[in-house]
Amino acid sequence: MKKESIFTPTFIINTLISFLFYIVFYVLTSSIGTYALVQLHQSTVISLSLSSIFVIGALIGRVWTGLSITRLGMKKLLYIGGIIFLVFTFGYYLTTNIPLLFLIRIIQGAGFGIGATASGTIAGHVVPARRRGEGIGYYALSVTLAAAVGPALSIMIYSDFGFNVLLGIALALLALTFVLIFFVHVKELSEAERIHALQNQPQGLNRYIEKSALPISIVAFLAGFIDSAILTGMGTFSTDLKIPLAGSLFFTMYAIFIFLSRPFTGRIFDTKGDNWVWHPTFFFFAVAMLLVGIAGFFAPATAFMILLIAGSAFGLGYGGVAPFGQAVAIRDSNKERIGVATSTFFGFLDLGVGGGPIILGALIPMLGHGMKGFQNLYLYSAPAVLIVWVIYYLIHGKKQNKRV
Repeated sequence: MKKESIFTPTFIINTLISFLFYIVFYVLTSSIGTYALVQLHQSTVISLSLSSIFVIGALIGRVWTGLSITRLGMKKLLYIGGIIFLVFTFGYYLTTNIPLLFLIRIIQGAGFGIGATASGTIAGHVVPARRRGEGIGYYALSVTLAAAVGPALSIMIYSDFGFNVLLGIALALLALTFVLIFFVHVKELSEAERIHALQNQPQGLNRYIEKSALPISIVAFLAGFIDSAILTGMGTFSTDLKIPLAGSLFFTMYAIFIFLSRPFTGRIFDTKGDNWVWHPTFFFFAVAMLLVGIAGFFAPATAFMILLIAGSAFGLGYGGVAPFGQAVAIRDSNKERIGVATSTFFGFLDLGVGGGPIILGALIPMLGHGMKGFQNLYLYSAPAVLIVWVIYYLIHGKKQNKRV
């Protein structure tokens, strides 16, 4: 049987749109806290909250998209999300009022959530079913690349040219998405399929959450919660170790090893089955957290190398959670519920990543002062990953047989 192509024009363009959405997200989020702290003279709590509130908006946008995608269609929602994202990015120019900035951030986050969920749903539709793990894996590289490039680009532009120039670049990139969306061609539900889906959609909580996607979404929430310890603490931890460069290179190694492993892991997922990918994912994730924790016991030169190795393991581990989790979520749902499955999965993942810093921020002082608190957090995170591994096996993994 002829092997169906993943890299169709629509797949490539949609992946580029996803990259642009996420690069704008990272570019703005990486500097909004500094902007509020330095230029608007706000407290650290306000500055960090301006970063976190975006995630709440994104979660609202994802839920609404899951509910609306059958009625409105994927491409229309891609436009709607892009318009909201663009308009409220322009809104930064118009105010320095903090309550209004919070409102802008949450609505802008909703626009991002709508656009990103619509793009992810399109990816699930255009990727051949037999190569879904491989295809979604390639699509997810758009997020990986944005996460690797966005923060560094943001810091560089902000420090050299200021926040207004950063906004101008973000607006230009979002404007480009509108040109690209025009060239996205995806087969929407027929009128009969749409009417049937709307008439038979679940009631109550099941309207908002795709039940078949719930087990892997719970796993993603827990993994994202643990990951938030790295996202929020690596900069401070590496600086305390007197090797701040290692904090940046940790994420560089993370991205490199995702890129190197994705062609192999995607094919393994499609040909061997879920567990062949997920078991190594948890193993390398736990190893990465352990290595980050033990780095604090060594001199800076040795700790530097340990963090680079940890970043590589993190890419082989946590780097697989989003793409293969989404692949499982949409594979196990009906065609007309792919949008809800996508919003369910990423909603849980966002909740873990976004909610983690709030809880962990309160927990760290209990684990030790300064660097010791972060070190103990990472050391405890390794067995926490093992617990999530067991949960994965109990609610999903043990039901999986080899798929050919």
